[in-house]
Amino acid sequence: MKCVSDIVYDTQNDLAFDLYLPDDLKASACVIYAHGGGFRKGRRDGDEVAHFATALTEAGFAMASVTYRLGTTADAFTDKEQGYIEAYMGRTEKLGLTLSPNLYGAAFIAAMEDLSRAVEYLWVEGEGLGIAHRKLGILGVSAGGIAGLALAYPPTHWMQRVSRPDAVVAISAAIVQPWRLEEDGPACLLIHGPQDRVINISNARVGAQRAEGVQAPVTLIDTGVPGHATQVDAVLDGVDAQGQPIMQMVLDQFARLVDD
Repeated sequence: MKCVSDIVYDTQNDLAFDLYLPDDLKASACVIYAHGGGFRKGRRDGDEVAHFATALTEAGFAMASVTYRLGTTADAFTDKEQGYIEAYMGRTEKLGLTLSPNLYGAAFIAAMEDLSRAVEYLWVEGEGLGIAHRKLGILGVSAGGIAGLALAYPPTHWMQRVSRPDAVVAISAAIVQPWRLEEDGPACLLIHGPQDRVINISNARVGAQRAEGVQAPVTLIDTGVPGHATQVDAVLDGVDAQGQPIMQMVLDQFARLVDD
């Protein structure tokens, strides 16, 4: 595995990513990694990043671990956009999700926008960086997963402004606007566990149930491993109820990028 560091994808906000590539061959496709941290903290070079990058590059993928804006407040948006965000937040609250409002407010929208810019940058520059296929996936943990899922099924007033991924894997996350799910949207795999005090698995089930009702390609896996941050290790090293390695399920999800 090799790494090209500090590739700036958004000069206005000084946002960059580190690109991990397979040794001595062109990557079949790229997966954007979005860290967790509640849209308030987190780094693109966290302890888990190298482990995910190793698994993905060994399978022939590139992985772009991105920085996105943190702590964004409503005043970063126009008055009209603030109105939309407030309306979305009200609708999310009525669903009964037990989430911190910060996970579906202004900071969430900003992170979603940033992931979209990373998608667009890689569409244009990917081939020159050593990526064979234009299709892109997102692997997000916690808040990063929430933003990735939202980009797959974006809010109505952002629909024409953002660029959607082709597949998403979200760990310890939830779909905060499940009314946006549709039959022909990107395939999403949600990986969660019980006794999660940050994002209870019941929140993920709301989206999964909505997806079933509209036949959206969303799958929820319960690892059976209690906790929130523990799900990263469950994905990297654990197996599902049938004994299948969970990381292999993640790789299979991203294989759609080149198999479809």
